[in-house]
Amino acid sequence: MGDPTIDADVGLGTAYERLAVYALLDRWFADAGLRSALEGPVDGMAGMPGLHLIGLARQGTNVTVALPDTRALEIVRRTYRWLGIEERLTTLCTADPLEIPGQFDLVLTYNALPLVEDWRSYLTRLTALAARSLLVSVTNPFSYGVKLRRMQRTLEPRRTPELFDHPSTRDAELRPTLDRLGTIEESAFVDCPWWPDLFVPTGQTLWQGTLGRLPGLGALVRNRLAARARPGRFTYAPERFPLFPGQPGHDELTKALARHPVFDQRGAWLGAAFGHHRAHRMRVSAPKAPA
Repeated sequence: MGDPTIDADVGLGTAYERLAVYALLDRWFADAGLRSALEGPVDGMAGMPGLHLIGLARQGTNVTVALPDTRALEIVRRTYRWLGIEERLTTLCTADPLEIPGQFDLVLTYNALPLVEDWRSYLTRLTALAARSLLVSVTNPFSYGVKLRRMQRTLEPRRTPELFDHPSTRDAELRPTLDRLGTIEESAFVDCPWWPDLFVPTGQTLWQGTLGRLPGLGALVRNRLAARARPGRFTYAPERFPLFPGQPGHDELTKALARHPVFDQRGAWLGAAFGHHRAHRMRVSAPKAPA
């Protein structure tokens, strides 16, 4: 919660991740007649938080974004304003689902479970806010990128827990909790490009983050890399958000992505191998007591 506010998306991979999430939400909910939706209050996106539902907002859904940081919420408001849909946005500054009033047709939690103190309790609280559907996104711990990252860590002097280490990313831990809260209607691997997810520090490209971790590279070399780093062509901010047709830079982004093979909706085997995330769409019910 005390991390610096992320005020820009960095890299083509982050842009593709957003587009993959928007496509999944369209596929699952575009025809569902959603009047209201909530995301947050904790967001594990490696980029600007609170922008996962903006595609549904463009289609008419009223969106509430809850985040614990006022600067992050201002970035959300600026992005909605830039796209001309600020009237469909409500923001709340909180990190606790218990402080969010009302219910919503859809509640979305994105890669947040490893970041909260008690992930099962957090999910239960979010489910109470969902009148119809809950979408839970977690890191896919079985992708080839995770395997590469595990090998990388054997060369590092300090090993800190990462998202894929968390028990909530494993079906054997997550599904019993989800089954208690409702019915899983569909699951999908999402964000499945050819490049691996190596969990580089937020704000760095895959190349920068990987170089910075190499043993023996040294702080001096890393500092020189940082000093020479300039905002890349695929760095996006609230007033430069070309994820949708008609926005400046959208055609350039589309052409750049067209040069890369991607594997979303290409079957479970490819999804498991390349997918950076797994998403579960649930129909919520009154929570059952744990067995």
